[in-house]
Amino acid sequence: MDDYLDQEIDRLNERETLAIKLQRGIVPYTLLLFSFAILINYQLSISLFWASYIIGMGVSNNSLPTGLRAYQEVLIMLGLGFLVLQWKIFLFALAIILFIQLVDDFIDFHLEDYINRDNFVNYLGEWGTVLLAISSLVIALQIDWKTSLIVMIITLIVVRLLQMNN
Repeated sequence: MDDYLDQEIDRLNERETLAIKLQRGIVPYTLLLFSFAILINYQLSISLFWASYIIGMGVSNNSLPTGLRAYQEVLIMLGLGFLVLQWKIFLFALAIILFIQLVDDFIDFHLEDYINRDNFVNYLGEWGTVLLAISSLVIALQIDWKTSLIVMIITLIVVRLLQMNN
């Protein structure tokens, strides 16, 4: 989702992401892979997806197609997540996705000529981003250290595979 939403910035930085490479195919392939993930563990899959949506939205005041502000959608999704999903899995997903997003934003801040203004480093500063990343990682590890390691390893593999194709 991050690559899909950041296509313009990635083009400015001359990065060839999976979303740019697959173009219109990114949505059907992503949905197909997501459906397999749901078959494996629906609570974790949905929690990770919703957490990605929530973290990706941040707390901005941007107006969205729903007519709501981004922070309003975040609050609704947080409420729904804790209401319909297992709270521990959902909290884990929020923590591990926040960690991944913070690390990604920190790397983008240092490697890219053009960065999204919604980059966490712009809001928190470098040290604030690092401290929040460490805190969110500690929370995720305390809730489920095995799944934390799996998510981080899979994230590294996906990033590496994308770099190999560039």
